[in-house]
Amino acid sequence: MTAIAAGKKARAKRKSGANLRKPLGGDALTNTRLKFAVVALERSGTLAGARSQKLSTRVDPGLIEAARRRTGLRSDSDLINAALAVIAAGDDFGAWLVTQAGRLPEDFELAL
Repeated sequence: MTAIAAGKKARAKRKSGANLRKPLGGDALTNTRLKFAVVALERSGTLAGARSQKLSTRVDPGLIEAARRRTGLRSDSDLINAALAVIAAGDDFGAWLVTQAGRLPEDFELAL
């Protein structure tokens, strides 16, 4: 097996969330959301496989740099996987908040 083929085989065996669980630089809130998304997707079985699908696209360089600053990620693959993980995991806060309407008694006062 050539060195190139061995490298490709080793990269294909990497788990999808492996590099995204490490401590990252960048924005703390973004990194917390990313780690939550990766854990949730791993638990649901969504990230059970290896990185095997190749993706080629054109993106705005400013968008990439802004995402790098927010996440601290340098690898294009890690950056795209992080973005997809946050989107795939979703954020149910808005739906939860709507269901909380009317939960406080009418005479509730916030002590300031």
